[in-house]
Amino acid sequence: MPNRMERFTQRSRRVLSLAQEAAMSMDSAWIDSDHLLIGLLNEADGVAAQALKAAGVDASEAADLARQQSKARRRSVDHPDLAADSKKTLELAVDEVRRLGDNYIGAEHLLLGLLRLEDGAALNILRKLNVSREQIRQSVGAVMQARPAPSPPDPPRKTRESPLRVVDYFLLRMTSRSSGEVSHFAVDLSPAVKDALEEALKEVAHSGSLQLEDRHLLLGLLQDPDGDLRRLLLDTGVDLDKLANQLRRPADD
Repeated sequence: MPNRMERFTQRSRRVLSLAQEAAMSMDSAWIDSDHLLIGLLNEADGVAAQALKAAGVDASEAADLARQQSKARRRSVDHPDLAADSKKTLELAVDEVRRLGDNYIGAEHLLLGLLRLEDGAALNILRKLNVSREQIRQSVGAVMQARPAPSPPDPPRKTRESPLRVVDYFLLRMTSRSSGEVSHFAVDLSPAVKDALEEALKEVAHSGSLQLEDRHLLLGLLQDPDGDLRRLLLDTGVDLDKLANQLRRPADD
């Protein structure tokens, strides 16, 4: 089964990374929709950035307004979490992909998803800048018509070092169902499992792999010194260091 996270283009992933960087630079506890708007504007070569600027959205003014709004959400955190509006934006972006019949999720879909929010921090900025949603929608259509047909999404870049981003975790959850539909989990993941997943994603980055495999999940679970799995394996006499070394070997060794 193909990894559906690959449907997110490099450009749309960069938008999400820029949004997280904006939230962290503003000491915000949340990656909110206004940070997504900043990410879209800062991905300067994308359809979304061009459409926003053509509609009259000034990047500097938007950033100033976002900074003012972030004061109310300020809290010292290492990794701000996705706010409800940001999660909803990503879900609506996937819906836009289905509606348009596209086979990739680009920055323009993120922007169209953001414009479908009923309210929120990003829409508050647009109101203050006197830019309507319809202006932006028309601008997106005009920019897309003037551009050549998009290339297929690039595969994730192979890297030895990659900082864990909360958006990666959310995209993994959102695109994990085999149907390809947006996932709505009936139960949330426990803190221990979330920590294990973060460690597993770090193992992916360190290994240079292009996908999350079961061995990475097991390695992530083994990192918890108080975890049930680690304790069970120790009780059964398993050499955990030897097991970890075996799991880190390439699959074709």
